[in-house]
Amino acid sequence: MKITQHLLERKFLYLAVLWSVIILYLCLVSIKGTPSLVSIPNKDKIVHFIFYFVLFYFWKKALNVYEFKRQLKLVLILVVYGIIIEVFQWMFTKDRHADIYDVIANALGAVTALVFLRFVNK
Repeated sequence: MKITQHLLERKFLYLAVLWSVIILYLCLVSIKGTPSLVSIPNKDKIVHFIFYFVLFYFWKKALNVYEFKRQLKLVLILVVYGIIIEVFQWMFTKDRHADIYDVIANALGAVTALVFLRFVNK
């Protein structure tokens, strides 16, 4: 049983790291000239929300974080990660910019995941 749990945690660690890198890449890559497939207002905020909802889930499972205080710390770490990415957009890209509403969407995604998973796991 412990071996299975360890392998599962390891799988989630790989997923968490991979998802973190994917988010970083997608937030820093140039999107200039990329056609929009869907015309939903503020769709990027929905994407940010989903990114961080999933990111919280992967890191929660990878780190085996079930205590509420530790989950709040994880949310804080993920929000800081999102802020760092926004700063990188501002500093290192020409056609991307930092947006406080992206940070808010990131935070809401992580917090919603925390609340949702607490209810689902009861």
